[in-house]
Amino acid sequence: MRERILEKAQELFFRFGVKSVTMDDIARELGISKKTIYQHFEDKNSMVCAGVKHHFECDHFIAEKIHNEAPNPIAEAVMGAEMMRQTMSGLNPSAIFDIKKYYPQAWDMFSQYKKEFVLDLIRRNIKKGIEMGLYRSNVNAEVIARLRLEQVEMGLDPYIFPVGQFNPLDTQLELLDHFLRGIVTPEGLELYEEYTKTQLSVSISLSALLNTKSTY
Repeated sequence: MRERILEKAQELFFRFGVKSVTMDDIARELGISKKTIYQHFEDKNSMVCAGVKHHFECDHFIAEKIHNEAPNPIAEAVMGAEMMRQTMSGLNPSAIFDIKKYYPQAWDMFSQYKKEFVLDLIRRNIKKGIEMGLYRSNVNAEVIARLRLEQVEMGLDPYIFPVGQFNPLDTQLELLDHFLRGIVTPEGLELYEEYTKTQLSVSISLSALLNTKSTY
């Protein structure tokens, strides 16, 4: 029951934003009483934190799998973009903003995950790309990894990219494209453009990885 509640809550949070969804909404969607929800979650804050934790656990698993199985760092970045596309396709932009503004404990979890796992993942990608001759050898991996990390959060900031004017997914993909083109070598650029032209094959490869997430 706890998993059912959390799954439905995440679905509603993604679709309508976190602040606008009430415990009554979740109970009604599940056909259960609000009392049943409170048997598993102390309050909405604990539910949001549990949802964020679960999301990051799944994200961590898939991201590591992509990192380990992608043939090269550029393929990893392109597959990561496809994962982002699938994750954000049904996301209400206000969901991220709501968590940042109203649920500081959950946002702290996001910040910690970003500064630890995500930063290390980007750093490893850059260093491997340099070793393989796909990224420029004079790139400072530590500086560039932190730049990329902040790009992701900046792309979600409604003050910088107002929701009515910018699509969050398009913004993220544009920032990633700009980032990669700034660090690739001529060989890396050729490979990157080849991947972007054959997005279908990358999507299929990612789908095969995503289908394994149920083993987590």
